Amino acid sequence: MNRWLGVGLSLVFFGSLNSVPADSSMPPGAVCWPLHFSGIILGVTTDSQVQRLLGQGVLRKNEGDAGGRYFIDGKGRATLHAVEYTDAVVGELTILSDIDPEITPAERTRAATKWFSPNEGFGNWHALHLGSSKEDVLKNLGAPEKKKSTDEWTYSTTCACELPEFFTLFFKNGQLFKIVLSAPAG
Repeated sequence: MNRWLGVGLSLVFFGSLNSVPADSSMPPGAVCWPLHFSGIILGVTTDSQVQRLLGQGVLRKNEGDAGGRYFIDGKGRATLHAVEYTDAVVGELTILSDIDPEITPAERTRAATKWFSPNEGFGNWHALHLGSSKEDVLKNLGAPEKKKSTDEWTYSTTCACELPEFFTLFFKNGQLFKIVLSAPAG
């Protein structure tokens, strides 16, 4: 008898968990996870840590406050661009499904790293990646906070401590081709 009472109470309890709505305190178009890619966490990772993670890449000293580094994946199909701000902390990270024109053909060997994988996931449960469709993004993240156009969507994160962090997704032919993670300099 007591065993059946326990089973019944468990079913009621766990059944009620399934009916709890999603966190309604989260504003539309917002997520709550740190903005990161290839081991780089915005607002936390420094330039020296980027170099330990990915190598030297190609440095452009005239970007941000402390410069920007470009990396190309091992197959030469995508670019990772990290821009450093105050104290050489990464404040912007761009993942592009092509070779950025800022990288000259002569610099491509120096920019290549086996530690950057453009197939790495992001989003809730890391379910999204370059090439994801708009429908996949909407299913995973919900509606964006802002739409500059039908192909440029911005989401914010509610987990930032001091400065507002956000990311912008860019689509071409309905497919995600560029991700820009931003933690603006203060």
